[in-house]
Order: sequence, then C-alpha cells, then structure tokens
Amino acid sequence: MPNSTARSQKRPTISDVAKLAGVSKVTVSYVLNGHSVSARISPATQEKVSRAADELGYRPSVIARSMVTGRAETIGVVFQDPLYFAVRSDFIREVMHGVNLAAVSVGYDLLLHTKPVPNALVECSVLTDGRVDGVLILRNRDDETLRLLLEQGFPSVLFFSRSDHEHISFVDCDNYGGAVLATEHLVSLGHRQIGMVLGHHASTSSSERLAGYCDTLNRSSIEFDGRLVMRPTPGNEFQCIRNFIVEQKPTAIFCISDLYAIYTLMVANDLGLRVPEELSVVGFDSLESCERSNPPLTSVRQPVLEIARKATEILVSMARNEKVESRRVIFPTELDIRQSTAPPIR
Repeated sequence: MPNSTARSQKRPTISDVAKLAGVSKVTVSYVLNGHSVSARISPATQEKVSRAADELGYRPSVIARSMVTGRAETIGVVFQDPLYFAVRSDFIREVMHGVNLAAVSVGYDLLLHTKPVPNALVECSVLTDGRVDGVLILRNRDDETLRLLLEQGFPSVLFFSRSDHEHISFVDCDNYGGAVLATEHLVSLGHRQIGMVLGHHASTSSSERLAGYCDTLNRSSIEFDGRLVMRPTPGNEFQCIRNFIVEQKPTAIFCISDLYAIYTLMVANDLGLRVPEELSVVGFDSLESCERSNPPLTSVRQPVLEIARKATEILVSMARNEKVESRRVIFPTELDIRQSTAPPIR
C-alpha cells in the first residue's frame, strides 16, 4: 500500500490542476503562462484554473515554461577563467555590479559559467543547452568558444575585449587612447625611460594599449626599447616585476591594469624606491583601489560599470529579438592624476 505521507508530499502536476479545475492541460498551460487572451479563454475558466493551482500549491516548471516561450529569461556570464569569479578584485566586482544592475532592470536572472570543460566544443554545448538565452563573454581575441557560438547564431556579446569579425557584438573602452593619455602624461613630466607591464599575449586590450604606448613614444622622439616592455608570468608577477625594475631601471612604468600597478607599488616599496620621486607608476581602470593605495595611484579611467551595463542591455535585446541601434560600442577613457607620478629625479 502506498505511503500516504509520500503521496501527500508529491509535487502537483499540470494534470492535477487540470483535473481539479475540470479543464484540459492545454487550457491550464495557456492560463498559467499568460496566454489566456490570445487563446480566448473566458475569465470564469481563468479563475477556476488559478483557484485550482493555488489550492494544490502548483508552480509551473521554469524549464517547461522556457520550452513553451522559447526563453529562459536568464543570461550567462563567461570569464577567461571560472576562478575569476572568486578573485578579490575591484575590477571583477565592478563588472558584476554593472551586469547585475542591468539584469535586474530588465527582469533577467544571471548564471555564472563555472563548470570545467575539456574543450570549446563541449563548452559551447553547455552554454546553448537552454538554460540561458545568451552569454556575456570576457575572453581574449579569436576565442574558439565565441566562434562556435557565433556559428550557431546564439546571442553573444564580447565585453572588455573586441573582435575584427564583422558579426561579433562587443562593448569596450578606447584602450589605445587611454594608453596615449598615460604615456603622454609621463613624457610631459620629463620621463624618457618609460617601462610598460603588459597582460596576456592574446589580449586585445593589451595589444591596443601597447600600440598607444609605442606610438606616443615615437611622436615624442623617444626610441622604443623592447627591454622596457615586459609581460609577467602568471603566478610569478611580483618576482617578474622586481627583476624588471632592478635590471632595466625605468623611471616610470605604465601598467596594463590597476592590479599590476599596485603590485609594482608593492615591489618598489620592497626595493626601497620612493614613489613617485624615484619611480612613477600609472595604472589602468581607475577604480576604488587607486584611492586606497600608497601613494594614491594615477590611472586611466575606463567606465567599467557602464561597459558592463551596456553589454548586458545589448545582449538581452538580442535575446528578445529587439532592434539594437549599435552592437559595437566603444567608451572613451580619461586620465585621473593622483600622487604616484612626478618628474624624474635622475
């Protein structure tokens, strides 16, 4: 004999609601999914279905409803590495703040993509399995997963990066112009030995900022010296920056991010170098950490929150098949001068 307690705890189904209301399952589906008017269901029938559902405590399955509507009303967020979500970084926090604000404003949920996958093909399959309507993706250029998503026509927006592919949507800042501002500032102070700390070799933003740095040196009649450009080894950033400063002796360093710039300040302090008297340092992002550093960090400001919000809004519009005025947006950058830069003393 079946256990009465187990039976009473069984989750009610659409069939149960239909039976109690005395209507078909199709009618219940129309009513509970908001299609009563288009299906010409009378107010009296709608009331019977609603009462039956309330009495049974029935709640429509989100997955089942998405199969009917074609939308999960959820977007995925994909970073270069799943562990980025756990990093204590002002940049990551500001990115997620912007994404969250935009998602809330349009009534969408967020799904953070943290599942380890063996390759891009599997990752693409996971992202397009119906749980999300589209993805925000922060990856290096020529990312294979992004290419596969594009081939499938799956709504995707690249943010804090960009692509030359004509069909890829992206939102980014003027990386080149920001690097020009930073380098011109150091040149105007009288620096000639200006170093640069880069990011990943496949990073679009890193390449664009390097180009801005190089072109500014050229316009300032300062010969480019490849020894003054370095790329830290992931996991060994402090030692790499230390070796760079000791061996190349730059009077100023422009860093690809505020994080690397703060690492540079810490290394300079460890070496007994006074900032900015003996070493000027410029970062990129200009977030709250710049005000907390010692000394406060001069940095190129990109509107991180606005970029994240705009990318989310574009993605949701794409997922809803709404008209999007521009699927490629570049935000301007500015230079926030604080106390980490000054004329060189040597």
